[in-house]
Amino acid sequence: MATAQLYFLVLALASTVAFGRNISPAEEDLGRLIDPFVPGDYPINHTAYRQALSLFLDTNIDVYAPNATGNFPVFYFTTGFGGIIPAEAHSQLFSQIASHGVVLVAVWKIGSPENSFDPAWLQATVDFVEKRLENSLHNQEGYVSDFHVDYLNSFIGGHSAGNHVAVAQLQKDCLHYKGLILVDAVDGNNPIPENVTMYVITPGQKVNFTIPTLEIVTGLDPIPGPYGLACAPEELAGRRFFDAMTGPTWYVNATAYGHADLMDPVYVELNELAQFCPNDPNAPKPEYIQFLTGEIVSFINAVLDPVGNCALFDNLEESGFVGINTLNDFASNGWERCTPSECVLTPSSYSMFSLW
Repeated sequence: MATAQLYFLVLALASTVAFGRNISPAEEDLGRLIDPFVPGDYPINHTAYRQALSLFLDTNIDVYAPNATGNFPVFYFTTGFGGIIPAEAHSQLFSQIASHGVVLVAVWKIGSPENSFDPAWLQATVDFVEKRLENSLHNQEGYVSDFHVDYLNSFIGGHSAGNHVAVAQLQKDCLHYKGLILVDAVDGNNPIPENVTMYVITPGQKVNFTIPTLEIVTGLDPIPGPYGLACAPEELAGRRFFDAMTGPTWYVNATAYGHADLMDPVYVELNELAQFCPNDPNAPKPEYIQFLTGEIVSFINAVLDPVGNCALFDNLEESGFVGINTLNDFASNGWERCTPSECVLTPSSYSMFSLW
């Protein structure tokens, strides 16, 4: 019942997608903030690719990219909420991340409950990006000729159960991934823990890959909503991912926020109306978007240049940025600070074949 109510409310609010739409960072008084917790300097283009209109995609994607000269790393962000909420619901967050020089590929997690957790369609998106995206964007009106997608420096992750897919991909192939970014990560193929038939994390065991990982969670995630379900139940989320990682891993808990607070204001209000995920109306949402941007941008830049940007790791280990209180943890897993780290796949009995 709750999911159906949210679905129809989303459909009522969703707007027609504009292809190649220009987006400017929000104009606010951000003088009190410090970089990277402010919008970056790059102008942003948003380009939407729809599965129904393409021969090369198994899902919908939205691309937020700098319209500027340079070689820009890629962040594949797989959305959550079962695919019923469009990627455009996160346009503020995605635009601000991209404004720091990141090609953000927002992948809609859609399809049947079983198929939507198979990373095969995510791999099809990666193939599209590596073979076709740059030329496609150059064909968009207004894109500069010296813009390039640096797919050899890629990051993977997303929101909620979208991270189940990201981890499943890494368990199969590291590809060009430099880091894993988990936001409100949820394991399993069902929001009801008793009905889960598919996991990528087994408590007490480590994953079969090593990669720098940033995990950001919200303190209200494990609290059941009015319909009796938590949007990120404790047994499917939180430390489940942190404890399973084998590379350097940062854990950041934004204690005052909830599962839906990373979305644009209209969708945050929609969540409050639907009472789907617990929410604190007194927790300032614009600051949370700035905080998420700062944490993610700090991680990407520090991982790509751990020597020159080593100080950015401090942003993942301290609290209080832009007024957001957090609980922080860090596991080195043998990693020495300020040194490069690559994704390494270690085939073992704990592999994709034991999970699917």
